[in-house]
Amino acid sequence: MATYSAQAITTDGLVATSRTAASGDKITPDRNVILRVTNGAGADVDLTITVHGTSAYGSDLPDKVITIAAAATKVIPLSFNEYISPTDGLIALGWESTTSVTFTVERI
Repeated sequence: MATYSAQAITTDGLVATSRTAASGDKITPDRNVILRVTNGAGADVDLTITVHGTSAYGSDLPDKVITIAAAATKVIPLSFNEYISPTDGLIALGWESTTSVTFTVERI
């Protein structure tokens, strides 16, 4: 398991550090944080973001599942309080497959 913090996009831009997707990836919450996922595989890959909390009527909120198409890049906002675990204060990512999947964590 690895934990990553956002890199700031400044007025001069950012050359973001690319990470290889792995089981147990976590993100340190940050204001205006985005996840930029690139799927270099030949098939779609689902990313599951664990969601915490309950609805107004007491049901658990569903996890957020996002599909990244084959050979595509998708930018995903992570600035939702419901994504932050009350246990460790981090955002948990679950990958359907990690083969040829990379990501960056950026703050705008």
